[in-house]
Amino acid sequence: MMRKKDVEKEKHILVTSMHLFSTKSVNQISMQEIADVCGVSKGSLYMYFKSKEDLLLQILKYFFHNMEGQILVVESDHNLSDMEKFKKGLAIKMNHYVKNQEFYKLQSKDLSGYVNNIIYQYFRGHNTVQLKWFKKYIVKIYGQEIERYAVDGAFLLAAIIRHYMELIFWKHFSLDVDRLVDYAIIQLEFILKGMNENTMSPIMNESLWSLYLEEDNTEKKHPLKLLNKMKQQLEQQDISMEQKEEAKASINVIEQELTSIQPRKVILKGMLHNLATIDLLKEHHQKLQESLMME
Repeated sequence: MMRKKDVEKEKHILVTSMHLFSTKSVNQISMQEIADVCGVSKGSLYMYFKSKEDLLLQILKYFFHNMEGQILVVESDHNLSDMEKFKKGLAIKMNHYVKNQEFYKLQSKDLSGYVNNIIYQYFRGHNTVQLKWFKKYIVKIYGQEIERYAVDGAFLLAAIIRHYMELIFWKHFSLDVDRLVDYAIIQLEFILKGMNENTMSPIMNESLWSLYLEEDNTEKKHPLKLLNKMKQQLEQQDISMEQKEEAKASINVIEQELTSIQPRKVILKGMLHNLATIDLLKEHHQKLQESLMME
């Protein structure tokens, strides 16, 4: 099992190299330079990350999973309305952008060298997940009459947030996040209301949205959401107490691994193998394997 000091060293490498990636083009950085900046040997660096691309991917996962985990906690609070969940989720996203400005500056760097590999796909996949999250709450809050404009609304909201974040990142404006969230939602409501009242045809209709998702190829659920669904299914189905407790234990271990800096594949594979023996979880188990890319 990885010792605590090893976990801390790995986190140090991720955070420190993230700062380096925010100041220089990715293509201009070598593993030796990363090792020097992080204060470790090149050999030690390779013990944690097999390549520069692997390190960059783990940075993306570390920061995105951290933000997504916070939003999942909010969404599981049944005392909040859909609008309250939406506002809190947006605030988490925007505060996360502000807190980790150097990481998000990295995203504006030239990633053209990675267009055809897993890093670009993961990065673009996160953007699609965000758009789908926006769309989901637009429909939940504003109802079926607005649904035809939900995708356009999601794209517009993403643009509004991005431009406000640029004011903070590049112009160093001191803007209150909670006020920005309220203001962005008010703008979105005006736009949606105007499109509906004028019976405008949406730009992003279902056909174009389906094409966007097909080309993006990111129709995978976040693994933590799938694990939550598994837990719910275990409570609703009549299976033996022993089987239920074993399944819950395996799910808890997977959750712990996924919230660590770099989940250990051998542990995840073992827990997935345990869950594969439970027939009622078969569908979610398959989706979880696909989400974790462990088929």
